[in-house]
Amino acid sequence: MRKIAFINEKGGSCKTTLAVNLAVYFAGKGRRTLLVDMDPQGQAGKCLGLDVGGMANTVFELLTSPLELEQVIYPTGVENLDIIPSNKRLADFPVRVAQVPGHERLLAGKLAQLQGYDFLVIDSPPSLGLINTNILLAAEEIIVPVSLTFLALDGCAEILDSVEQVRRKFQHGKLHISLVVPTLYRPTRLADEIIAKLHQHFPDRVSRTIIGYNVKIDEAQSHGQSIFHYAPWSRGAQLMEELGREVLRLYG
Repeated sequence: MRKIAFINEKGGSCKTTLAVNLAVYFAGKGRRTLLVDMDPQGQAGKCLGLDVGGMANTVFELLTSPLELEQVIYPTGVENLDIIPSNKRLADFPVRVAQVPGHERLLAGKLAQLQGYDFLVIDSPPSLGLINTNILLAAEEIIVPVSLTFLALDGCAEILDSVEQVRRKFQHGKLHISLVVPTLYRPTRLADEIIAKLHQHFPDRVSRTIIGYNVKIDEAQSHGQSIFHYAPWSRGAQLMEELGREVLRLYG
């Protein structure tokens, strides 16, 4: 099972957009996929049409109570795709578990029971802290979406540092950045310069697919659908499919 987290500690990088749409893509290719929403905003579930605010059992309850995995896994309406949802209660997670021994590994411990899936996809919040440490310890691959703005490289430096710290401190040698994905591309000199710098910093790890701004992707999210269901003919769907193929090819 491939364990992929979409992480960037800067906001607005399209983490949720990529996590949701690639999870749907994997599922559409016959890979049984579990999407875990670790963002207190709960947007991964919202993007799939779920009323996450009204859900009693979410990832927060999984991590702070004796609930078992099967009690928080929900079908999404997309064949082969399930989700562990989140909502604003997850914001209380760091305080709730502050005195719990091994609180950095709570997510990894719960997901260690997971069976029957080909892909584990984790969406993350745009912040440093205990939630992201739990994500890094539960994942093995990191995909870093990078919006092509002035501060983009700062975000990359921060996630590189976080990954290296977790690898060393927790002896998590399998953790690595597998792909850096440029997002929200517009044809400007600044955007092209940032892409060139990404290739310098991450040789052989920058995706060939560059995700440009696409209104149909935003519209799909507002309708609680993936781009493949909302506008399968669109440029946005084509870009997500190209990126999905890249991710599948990474390790055969």
